[in-house]
Amino acid sequence: DTTKPIVSITSPTSGSTYETDSSSINLSGSASDNKGVTQVVWSNSQGGSDVASGTTSWSITDVDLAEGANVITVTATDAAGNEGNRVLTVTYTPADTVDPIVSISSPTSSSTYETGSSSIDLQGSASDNVAVSKVTWANSRGGSGTASGTTSWSISGIALSDGDNVLT
Repeated sequence: DTTKPIVSITSPTSGSTYETDSSSINLSGSASDNKGVTQVVWSNSQGGSDVASGTTSWSITDVDLAEGANVITVTATDAAGNEGNRVLTVTYTPADTVDPIVSISSPTSSSTYETGSSSIDLQGSASDNVAVSKVTWANSRGGSGTASGTTSWSISGIALSDGDNVLT
């Protein structure tokens, strides 16, 4: 017998890649062979391996994932020792639950500023545990837009009206 078992992964996807924000994953699928499948095992390139539950219809629960790419290989073995496998690359990206931090450094870092000008330029910084994709602004008296830059940003020519203008 030189025929390798055929392995398929059907859940969470039948594709070759999968993305998740969960730190573990469950897999299931099937394996077939002309002489019968004796065992199905899995391994993760980021660590961990074990025997799946079942053979022709198998399942794997609670595979721990490391942040980034986890190459999970499911291997079926037949009675003659032939091995067939299927690979699923699971990319784990933790959910972003932390709000960005924004600060204004110019023309002041104070929460209030007085000017006689009809417009103002702002500069500042923004940071986040994952990434800052954009910085936007709005004036309570009208007007809004997107700053130039992200972690170091600037806004030119924000129109001001007489009285209090709350810039967010």
